[in-house]
Amino acid sequence: RDIIVGAAFDNNLLCIGEKQIFVVDAVFDEFMAQMARHGGYQLNREQLRRLAGEAFSDSKDAGGCSQKVLNRDFIGVDASVLGKAAGVNAPDNTLVLFAEAPFTCPFVQKEQMMPMLPVVRVADVDEAIAKAKESEHGYKHSALMHSQHIGNLTKMGQEMDCTLFV
Repeated sequence: RDIIVGAAFDNNLLCIGEKQIFVVDAVFDEFMAQMARHGGYQLNREQLRRLAGEAFSDSKDAGGCSQKVLNRDFIGVDASVLGKAAGVNAPDNTLVLFAEAPFTCPFVQKEQMMPMLPVVRVADVDEAIAKAKESEHGYKHSALMHSQHIGNLTKMGQEMDCTLFV
């Protein structure tokens, strides 16, 4: 519930909202079920692929290298609008779209300010922290962790070395 509410607030425009989630395998399936129970709408892999194709385009940087660029028309829109782009009719009261995503998915690697949560399955908390740090790309801006384990919270806070750690 807290993750859905956090990511849905202002359609996920704020930096302290959940942007990508790393969930340990032992609780992954139950986590996904709870996301759906609390206002999220789960996309399948094809729907995620379709939405990513609409939300990100290929562009060349100054050095001629390809990179994914966010389609600004999707910033701050309602989840139902994103659903249409994914090819689904999510109910109007949908707070957030979510989907199991590979680590390489542009929704994981690029900051997107929209109510779409990619969920990456990881083996354990150490892998989750390592992937979170890698996906933050050294910006040292913000990171967020939901846990009741103070040792894991401390470990992530120290590892991320961010201005904001929630």
